[in-house]
Amino acid sequence: MSTQNQNSISWQAPEFRHYEKNAGWYITFAAIALLVTGFFIFEKDIFAAISTVLLAGIIWFFAAQKPQVVTVELNNQGIKFGSVFFPYKQLKYFWVVSNQNHKTLNFHTSTYINNVIILELMDEDPEQVRTFLLPHLPEHHETQETAIQKISHKLKF
Repeated sequence: MSTQNQNSISWQAPEFRHYEKNAGWYITFAAIALLVTGFFIFEKDIFAAISTVLLAGIIWFFAAQKPQVVTVELNNQGIKFGSVFFPYKQLKYFWVVSNQNHKTLNFHTSTYINNVIILELMDEDPEQVRTFLLPHLPEHHETQETAIQKISHKLKF
C-alpha cells in the first residue's frame, strides 16, 4: 500500500528480500559445512575448523530469519526506513533496479560500513520514486543488481 503527496512517498516493504528455503537447501548447506570442517580437521587446522563451524552456525541462523514489514518513507529531508533515518546529505547517489529478479531502490552512502542501502520497492512505481528523488540526489545510471544481490538470488539467501 502506497501513499503519496507532494512532499513524501511511503510504502510498506520487508526489511530484506527473503527466499523460502526447503529441507534440501539446509541439508546441502550442512553437508558442505561438514565437508569443509572435516577437511580442516584432517589438515589439523583446528582454528579453521572451529571458525567454519561458527560461520556455518551464523549463516544458518540468518538463513532462517524472516523479515519484518516496515514503512519506507521518502520525504524532502531524507529517507526513513522503519525507525532509521538517512538525511540526503549522507547519501551520494541512488539507482533503481527493476527486472525479473529484483525491484529495488538502492543508495550509496557516505559511510564506510554498510555503504549500500537496498530497499524493496514492492508494488511501488519505480519511475515515480525516481522522479521524486531526482531533485534531492543524483542518479547513478547503473541499473543492474549489485554483485551481492546476484549471489543472494542464486543461493536463495
